[in-house]
Amino acid sequence: MSASFITNISFPRSLDEVLYFVSERGRYDVQEIMTADYVEWTAPRDAHVGDTAYFMHSKTSIDTIRHLKRELESAQERIEPETYRLLLQALAKGEGLYASVGGSIFASGIVCGGIMVDDVASRDGLHWRSKHYAPIDSVVLIRPPIHISEFRDFISISRTGAITKLNAGQDVMLRELWQTRCQLRRTGRLLKLCHS
Repeated sequence: MSASFITNISFPRSLDEVLYFVSERGRYDVQEIMTADYVEWTAPRDAHVGDTAYFMHSKTSIDTIRHLKRELESAQERIEPETYRLLLQALAKGEGLYASVGGSIFASGIVCGGIMVDDVASRDGLHWRSKHYAPIDSVVLIRPPIHISEFRDFISISRTGAITKLNAGQDVMLRELWQTRCQLRRTGRLLKLCHS
């Protein structure tokens, strides 16, 4: 029997890490999910082929972005002008991504292989702790994304880790929200959804 989980993607927690993402990787994790149909992503260590992965941009990411903007502003005199401009643009890009999918489930995919163990996050000093990854394919965007205010009554997102496992009932209710969106889009009656 297939299971499902939400993988909650947070924003980089330091200016150095923001610089790493824009200079070394060329994009944030959220952008990677939005442009890929296959990824290797953090997953529960007991995930199996056929499990559904829902991708969420963490609700608290906006707090991190604002904190980093203040930190950048206070450090402006100590940072090279080109690096300052790059970081300022990168944080503005982060705000834009948050405005479009922040605090929301914005994509879904299917686990297509066995769990891999990799310590890349701790080795590279990145902000997540998980070392368990799953190959996930059939990644599709959920448009519009499903905001946490629409499912917080039946799903509590983990505050201690990136993964929230869903039971069968939670998965069914989340899929019903998604299906309703698809039906409303097809009929052209998609209502403006409020984001709190």
